Amino acid sequence: MRWLRVPESWPRRRVFPVLGLLFALGTPLGLLVLRALLAGAPPTPASLVTEAKADPVTLGYLVFTSLLVFVLLGRALGAREDTLAEASMTDPLTGLSNRRHLDTRLAEEITRLARYEGSVALLLLDVDHLKEINDRGGHEAGDVALHAVAEALRRSCRAIDLPSRYGGDEFAVLLPETTAVQGVELAERIRASLRAVPGAPTVSIGLADLDAAAAPLPLALFEAADAALYAAKTAGRDRAVVAPPAPPRSSALDEGPAG
Repeated sequence: MRWLRVPESWPRRRVFPVLGLLFALGTPLGLLVLRALLAGAPPTPASLVTEAKADPVTLGYLVFTSLLVFVLLGRALGAREDTLAEASMTDPLTGLSNRRHLDTRLAEEITRLARYEGSVALLLLDVDHLKEINDRGGHEAGDVALHAVAEALRRSCRAIDLPSRYGGDEFAVLLPETTAVQGVELAERIRASLRAVPGAPTVSIGLADLDAAAAPLPLALFEAADAALYAAKTAGRDRAVVAPPAPPRSSALDEGPAG
């Protein structure tokens, strides 16, 4: 039912009890309308008031029980919906956002920039030598390393940033209203945070913004950041590299008439 749809950002545990309240108020109203129809008179505000006054105890009991049941049921269903929605956007190992949530937010951010001026950057991060960590200490040691990186991201990122685990040993951070060069400050905070933790792994980081992307599309931005990440790894790892600006995008107007 389209009319029941609410914005995704609204907590269902708060919205559903309000909807339950509205449904609960409709129950005694329906009873009054039914009584009026059975009496052979069309329901009017005056007749409904008369019916309510005729049996206030029954009506009051119906109002109270309906409110109790619908509001509590709405809260329970809303909390369940919130839990399921959060689980669908969260990486179970690190507690960060997952790839699905990041992809959605990145697409929304690029769509917003198509209408308004601004910038967006993407930071891709690889845990250095995670395979060797797993080989030496087993997968538990690898999980500890991933947790250390996730905590470094939580400590280092701003409130508007979206840190996420993109898959395997790769993490990503969406940086709204930020250029890739400005994102280097965050990259260095992340690396410094890991250096302060004994036994924490080092990381390689690639950064890109739309100026480095071949097109203003999420995939193009990821490719630019991934190329910068590859450059960081081939240069010796444990460093941050910014993707260079992409060549100017050609257009039909630039090329002129054919022939």
